[in-house]
Amino acid sequence: MAIGEPGISMQPKVSIIILILEDTRCFIDCIASLNKITYGNFDIFVVHNGPKSKALEKKLALLSERITEVIDTGENLGFARGNNIGIRQALRKGAKYILILNNDTVVSPDFLDILIDAGKENPDAGMLGPNIYFHAEPQKIWFAGAKFDEETGRVSFPKAGKIAGDECPKPEESDFITGCAVLVKKEVVDKIGLLDERFFIYWEDVDWGLRSKRVHYRNLVVPSSRVWHKVSITVGGENSAFKVYHKTRNHLLFVSLHAPNTKAKLMLRFIRDIAWLLLKSSELSRIQKARAYFAAIIDYHLGKTGRGPHWLWANN
Repeated sequence: MAIGEPGISMQPKVSIIILILEDTRCFIDCIASLNKITYGNFDIFVVHNGPKSKALEKKLALLSERITEVIDTGENLGFARGNNIGIRQALRKGAKYILILNNDTVVSPDFLDILIDAGKENPDAGMLGPNIYFHAEPQKIWFAGAKFDEETGRVSFPKAGKIAGDECPKPEESDFITGCAVLVKKEVVDKIGLLDERFFIYWEDVDWGLRSKRVHYRNLVVPSSRVWHKVSITVGGENSAFKVYHKTRNHLLFVSLHAPNTKAKLMLRFIRDIAWLLLKSSELSRIQKARAYFAAIIDYHLGKTGRGPHWLWANN
């Protein structure tokens, strides 16, 4: 449905927030897939986590007429703060739904129609998400719901790694919807606020989902809505020192907010991971990863947030 066609005015306006750095190779594929979606009433806010670049803006303008605005943050502010800038601007421009979407995703043409319909059919659903598959293995599930365990402070993903069938089951509840692709109703943002910017990257989506549940909204995964994810391309790999640092520091922050009784057990687990890396591991990056663990634990106890140490970025 093209802009201006009858019926679009009846659809709630969706603003898609996409965070990018300098490398736009994945983003081009993402935008190409969004240009093919069947939902009519949407626009795109691109948040460039870096200094203003006229060349980049011109390049992005050629990719889609749906790009309403390119917002330059001036520097890499992280996932939470960068997306919050886009969310605020989208809400000022009248969005009824916010869709946070990773730039390294490709979407199915009907994914947004399905999510919006599920949101209408389930008024108590505050956050909704698609089934997300590995881009390299299109039938293999990356995310299809999650469970937070208050006794351990950990999250499990029961369907991750499974091969999807042809069936399209009904929406299922999840403790949170991954920030890779999450549709959020404006009323929820109004009630619980934005992403917590203390989480530079990782765990902010879990925190957001649990905050939504606390005010009695449900988080729903809608399996018939589909997205494919080029996993960890933008952060140095699935098990990089960058990930170790930010996941560790933010996991400690997360449990201090949602499961404080588990913090001692979590610290012990991290210490065991460090010992394994130093004494038993044969991988080439073991020293760098052990250093990342140490730095994350120290920085958490010092109350540090933000980007983390300079050496972490130099090696990312």
